[in-house]
Amino acid sequence: MKSVFAIAAVAGLAGAALAQDFTIYAVAPASANVGDTYTVEFWGQVEGGSFVAGTSAIAGFGVDALGTGNVAAVSTATIATWAAGFGVAGTVNGANVEGISGGQLANLFGFLNPNIDLSNPIMLFSIDVTVGGFGDITYVAGNPNPNGGLSYYPVSTDGASVVAPNHAGTTLTFISATTSVVPAPASLALLGLGGLVARRRR
Repeated sequence: MKSVFAIAAVAGLAGAALAQDFTIYAVAPASANVGDTYTVEFWGQVEGGSFVAGTSAIAGFGVDALGTGNVAAVSTATIATWAAGFGVAGTVNGANVEGISGGQLANLFGFLNPNIDLSNPIMLFSIDVTVGGFGDITYVAGNPNPNGGLSYYPVSTDGASVVAPNHAGTTLTFISATTSVVPAPASLALLGLGGLVARRRR
């Protein structure tokens, strides 16, 4: 299940044709068992504006991973390969992982970063979550870096120009992912037995 949290950037003067939508969305399994450890991926995407497929490139990101639900443990972030050179794995604080960031250099002069990743959408990082009990666990990105949370080079060979969601005429949307924790068969049997005993006492 996914839900959307949107942050409107500074009110823009740009027209609709220049509007740019930045999105960071989480991807997680639909269900898990108590005690399982599963992976949540966070992806970034830019639509509209001056982003041109094959020419533009995601420059970097900086956000927290915010968790709710019965989380027994969560790992620091594994930064995607393209952004690992400037990656910060963050700090665990309860169910949250705070201060995660990463990025890549522009391919200046055509040779500074010849392996620059032009993917859009692109995976930013992942975390491993251990289930502590029944109920839903939800993760979403949040608390974007003051520089914008997600940014890109309109032209991947020009590092002097960077666009981020705190520029006029842009929005930043966070999409969450929810994992439902299902009881193990033994737990279901105990629940059924408890219900049977309760009915017999009536």
